[in-house]
Amino acid sequence: MNNPITAWIKDNMETYSGREEWMKDRVAETSIAAQKIVDERHGPFKTKLNVTTTRRSRGFDHFYLASSDFKRKDEGCVNSFKSFRYYQDQSAKYRDELLKEVEESS
Repeated sequence: MNNPITAWIKDNMETYSGREEWMKDRVAETSIAAQKIVDERHGPFKTKLNVTTTRRSRGFDHFYLASSDFKRKDEGCVNSFKSFRYYQDQSAKYRDELLKEVEESS
């Protein structure tokens, strides 16, 4: 009697020659990629540190954040007009709620 799980594993196993061919392709692709990096780095039009990125293209959006929870939010940018505007709007909303509550209670 044949075990179905063993038969399924045997049918889906890689062969040794298949693994060897995959490894040869992987080594070839890696050596091609490495040669591309060398060629690009030593080309006449590239600088020595061409891989490093610059923040200038990004604009000024890298404020100091009080907490990572506030990342990409206006309330997180410490000492900025964005955070000032956000907290000013929030305090105005809270003031309006308090005034409404006082009016309703009197």
